[in-house]
Amino acid sequence: MHGRHNWARGQHWVLMGAAATLISCAGAVGEAEGVPETVEQALAACPHTVTTNTYVGSDWWGTLVFKNTGTRAITGPQVIFNVPSGVTCDHDEPGWTHTQSGVTCTYSSPSVTIGANASYTFYYSTNSNQSFTATQVQLTSASCGEGGENPGSTDGMTANQKKVAEGLTSIWENDTPVIDYAYAENIHDGRGYTNGRAGFCTGTGDAIMVVECYKNLRSEANGNRLAKYMPGLTAINNRFLSTGQSQASTAELDSVGNWVSDWAASYTTTTTRADFKSCQDKISDQLYYTPAMNAAKKWGLVKALSKAALYDAFINHGEWGALQFIKAANTALGNSGQVAPAVGYNGITETAFLQKFLEKRRDTLASDSTWASAVDRVAAYEKARRRNNMDLATEVLNDVRARDCWGSSYPASGYTVYRLSPDGSWSKVSAPTYSCN
Repeated sequence: MHGRHNWARGQHWVLMGAAATLISCAGAVGEAEGVPETVEQALAACPHTVTTNTYVGSDWWGTLVFKNTGTRAITGPQVIFNVPSGVTCDHDEPGWTHTQSGVTCTYSSPSVTIGANASYTFYYSTNSNQSFTATQVQLTSASCGEGGENPGSTDGMTANQKKVAEGLTSIWENDTPVIDYAYAENIHDGRGYTNGRAGFCTGTGDAIMVVECYKNLRSEANGNRLAKYMPGLTAINNRFLSTGQSQASTAELDSVGNWVSDWAASYTTTTTRADFKSCQDKISDQLYYTPAMNAAKKWGLVKALSKAALYDAFINHGEWGALQFIKAANTALGNSGQVAPAVGYNGITETAFLQKFLEKRRDTLASDSTWASAVDRVAAYEKARRRNNMDLATEVLNDVRARDCWGSSYPASGYTVYRLSPDGSWSKVSAPTYSCN
């Protein structure tokens, strides 16, 4: 039986601007009706220098001058700094409001804009008549996060690290490290045919992206078996876009040919394999890998294991779902303001962030009756974290279950156990011994 029958797959969401739009297969944990709520933009550190930092006690007056050293304007900034113990910030300039927690004063303004290469003078007052210099000065803004400085940049994994990461995900999806480009099946989940390496679906807007890419590389006259389905895919996709609902019907495809056979043959036929594979890889990277690597960079995650865990979550839960785990991990670590990068902020370490991320994902899987059978996929990353295999420099085994890491209340997923070497090669483990250490 194919792995997609045995283990629930994630619903994939792609963030477009401020809203999230469904774009791929399978049922989500706690699936929302229609479009989910907008994800709040997280605050991120902005490129700047502080050219003036004074507090004159005799004047009860503080001055901070920031210079925007980035290439984009900073909008809606937040100014954060520490004052001496016992000092209270007590004045808001027009357009600004502030809060204070302990010695940390946080000022926010939705109306201020600091142009690229421009300077801005910020004033504040306190109850102290003693002069001092503010410490831990930060300038943050949602405009400096994703979509801000270098929005399209990505710091990814090495080729071998990516092989290991994708081998792990393929185990969860297909019970083998071998990526299944030829797979096509109607699993009757209300999303049409599920296909290929990332479960591209005909009823949710991503299978058509693969077929369109393939059509641009190879014509029907040149052996493209899927080109004839484009009118039917377009009709299905138009219904999906107009209703916002996944499309179960495959009638427009079935009236043209045998979709399952033609999808598989597009990969198994030697003359068309390279083009078809390249399109699946391209769309998978576009929808899942690149957004995951951009998120890793934003939050300060530099280790391959963290990136692999994010990549798997983006494929399994989609961008919207993965961002919720990131938000929950930040909150659990005391970063409720979602300041990015999180690693290094108030002492947050990468391994601590990864631990909380995995625990939040574990809880989401385990709390849903459909998804509980897939909870062991999280345990493999936790075992590697506990072994400090953060660079994926030693072999990774999935000889671990959630119950081995977190107690006996979790069901066993029943994945076949494999040993993945740092170069991406693999072998099956015939007699695994389960442990989280």
